[in-house]
Amino acid sequence: MESIIVVVLVVVAIYIVYKIFTTLFKWILIGLVVVLAIAFFSNPDESNYKKKFKDITKNLPVKVKDDALQVDDYKVFSLVRVRSKGEKKTVGVGAFGKVWYFDDMKEKIMNP
Repeated sequence: MESIIVVVLVVVAIYIVYKIFTTLFKWILIGLVVVLAIAFFSNPDESNYKKKFKDITKNLPVKVKDDALQVDDYKVFSLVRVRSKGEKKTVGVGAFGKVWYFDDMKEKIMNP
C-alpha cells in the first residue's frame, strides 16, 4: 500500500513540475517575442551610424571616407564595419535605438 501512495505522490509531483515549467516556458517565450519586436522596430538607421562615426573620427589624423562605413542590418541589431586598407573590420554595434562603437575602433582604423 505504501508503494502505491509513493507512486501516486511522485506522479502528482511530476505533473505539478510539468505544469510549472510549461507555464514558465510560455511566459519566457512571450517575453522573448516582445523583446525581439522592440528590437526590430527600434533598430537605428544608417544615418545614426554615420553621424556618430563622424563625431568620433573627426580628431583622427587619417581621414575616413563616408563610403568606407558599412552597416550590416540583421533586423534586430546591426553591425558597423569599416573598410581600412583593404580589410573590413567590425567597429561597432547598434540595437534598441542606440549605436555603440568599440573602444579600440580608432586603433582598428589606424592599424590594419
